[in-house]
Amino acid sequence: MPSRSAARLAELLSMRGAVLRGEFLLASGRKSNVYVDARLLLGDPGVFREALSLLAEAAPGGEYSVLGVATAGIPWATGLSLRLGKPLGYVRVERKGHGRDRLVEGSPPRGPVVLVDDVATTGGSLAAAVEAARSEGYEPLAALVLVDRGEGARERLSKLGVELRSVASLGEILDALR
Repeated sequence: MPSRSAARLAELLSMRGAVLRGEFLLASGRKSNVYVDARLLLGDPGVFREALSLLAEAAPGGEYSVLGVATAGIPWATGLSLRLGKPLGYVRVERKGHGRDRLVEGSPPRGPVVLVDDVATTGGSLAAAVEAARSEGYEPLAALVLVDRGEGARERLSKLGVELRSVASLGEILDALR
């Protein structure tokens, strides 16, 4: 049975038509018959605000900066940063090759960070963000997502010493929508 937070996130995703059925190629390269497009939650301020509340409930306590994972994690990290009063930055996919040529933008204070993305599948994007953050002098404590698809991200991040926290698993979302 899904938690209260998972059930509410499922409702919000359903309201915005963000749980899609069909054949999809995921960012991980895997194919799936279910796609969660959490970006659709951004289009309704009330839904976005409520989803941010659920994300904030899943966030760890303590002192840290928030780093969004480009690109889907940036709006979630921004909202979370404002909600929790935490410094904000974001992790680029790759160096831009000009200017300061940094992987982490926004210059939050060096030290502990929580990486934020919308959905975790295998954890490839999050693992790359962990390594990028470390290369710039940050200490990733946790990764925070709305939905964990349960396809290896938790295990992959654990090997890097980073806890994966989520509002809901894909299984909980699908159970709640049945």
